[in-house]
Amino acid sequence: MLEPRSALAAVYAPGRIGAIEVTAGVAVHERLRRTLVQVSGWQDSFAALCRTLEATCGMAMPEGFARAVSANERSVFRVAPERLWLAGAATDAVLRCLDEAALGGQGVVTDIAASRTVIRVLGPNAGELLNRGLPVDLDLARFPAESFAQSAIDHMPVLVHRVSMDRGVAFDVYVTSDYAVSFWQWLTEAAQSFGCEIRNAE
Repeated sequence: MLEPRSALAAVYAPGRIGAIEVTAGVAVHERLRRTLVQVSGWQDSFAALCRTLEATCGMAMPEGFARAVSANERSVFRVAPERLWLAGAATDAVLRCLDEAALGGQGVVTDIAASRTVIRVLGPNAGELLNRGLPVDLDLARFPAESFAQSAIDHMPVLVHRVSMDRGVAFDVYVTSDYAVSFWQWLTEAAQSFGCEIRNAE
């Protein structure tokens, strides 16, 4: 299997940045080994497509545009009326083998993993950091676990997903790979006042 290549390779440097006299308020790392598949359907058959996906993936499909459905390492986002994103680990055999034949011709499957860079932002100041550029209220009461929003940060298109965690705060940010370096520079500069740990990509 080919090793994934990072759009951030030229600027990615693990270590501590910003305020060093306090405990790091945020940590960031690239989620490099990911699968991301887009499934598109048609209005009159989308419900049937979702039922086929539920049987194939062994999990429910989201009904609305504000909440993802997640199970283990896999998350599903409804990003348009008849369009889903299915994200998972690079080793997710179901997603890697998903194609039109598996869906009985009910949908179109596109591998879009190379078109998106996924960055995890976690820690007590993660929401505050993202809200320095994101015009969406990330307070837990308004943006609970599994919420997601498609918006922009500093004019760069993003999908932001609050990840379910037993403890702590975490968000996955999906940014188009052609903006990855610019977004990373914005993120790491904005994070410095909190004290930021840049972790190894995973």
